[in-house]
Amino acid sequence: MRSALLIAVASFSIALPAQTPRFRQLTVPTGSSPRWIAVADVNHDHNPDLIIANAGSETVDGTISVLLGDGTGAFHPAPGSPFPAGHLPNDIAVADMNNDGHLDLVIANHQSPYLRVFLGGGTGRFRLAPGSPIDVHSYPHPHGVVVADFNSDGNPDAVTDSWGNNQIELLLGDGSGGLITPGTFFRTGRRPYERLRTADFNHDGHPDIVTTNLDDDTVSILLGDGHGSLHNAPGSPFPAGAKPWQVAIDDLNHDGNPDLIIIPYQRDIAGPSQNAVTVLLGDGRGGFQPIPGSPLALGDCRDPNSVAAGDLTGHGAHTIAVACAESKTLMLYEPDAAGKFTASSISIPGGWGSVAIARLTADPRADIIAANADAGSITIYFPN
Repeated sequence: MRSALLIAVASFSIALPAQTPRFRQLTVPTGSSPRWIAVADVNHDHNPDLIIANAGSETVDGTISVLLGDGTGAFHPAPGSPFPAGHLPNDIAVADMNNDGHLDLVIANHQSPYLRVFLGGGTGRFRLAPGSPIDVHSYPHPHGVVVADFNSDGNPDAVTDSWGNNQIELLLGDGSGGLITPGTFFRTGRRPYERLRTADFNHDGHPDIVTTNLDDDTVSILLGDGHGSLHNAPGSPFPAGAKPWQVAIDDLNHDGNPDLIIIPYQRDIAGPSQNAVTVLLGDGRGGFQPIPGSPLALGDCRDPNSVAAGDLTGHGAHTIAVACAESKTLMLYEPDAAGKFTASSISIPGGWGSVAIARLTADPRADIIAANADAGSITIYFPN
């Protein structure tokens, strides 16, 4: 084991290595090649459930697994789970798309022109909405999807990427589970390749968008006006480290403003020094700047492919988690009382899955959910 290295910059630092944190583990089977994870109560029992996009393969279509939680940390498949989800489901958004009081799913199908809307019945079952799949005319195909009401009509809308022409596309919802095409396209930075996410970055009550721009090392912040239009925030796009491609949103410094946590596409970076987590603090007006001490070195993490953040202690300090596909490790960056981040890692079954953090039980501590693409399962890590 390497000797400890402490790098302190202002109020933030990173220490390597640290004692491995202890977790109780639960592994649950899913479909083939589970990738992306969403957490929501889909059956109205007030317990969080898990929705997992199983990528399948180039020749076998993907599926969606719905695992119903009982509130104690146990999960079981919903009736009919897993259900068909088309070619390579690559992202999941959850919202009530047809205003019937039940949560629905919107799926981005990678290497295809489609978004698919699945309507929920409040029991954990889902069916393909009329008119789905929806050809969204993304160039060359969508990777990610988010859902929010961007034109203030009470119906959820969807935004997806059109990365080949440096744009994102807003598709208005019709309130019955459909999306109106063609959508409206908005410019971003260069090659918004993989993730886009939504939050209200400037506290005006309207949803905004962040995209990771792989080819110009930036993130774009597009502010919504509540009427279906998006425009770059002042100063956008913002520097975001080398080859940014995955992003998580969290309030790391507890100032009430959403912050960004960004990881690189390691296969395109120039060298090990660029394999790092970039953390940008939001100013509440749509602007962002790096935290002191950013970027945080990823060390031996090979092919970081997903990032999440949440409170694993129950005391308000938020941990950053990065899934590393090829090294099959989970990197954890935990802040101490002085605001210094300490890095540690745990082994996971891994592969090109993802990581999420959410409270799954009544315990005030959040839990880690990792999708094990190579093993056809998810593993939940409950803090001891």
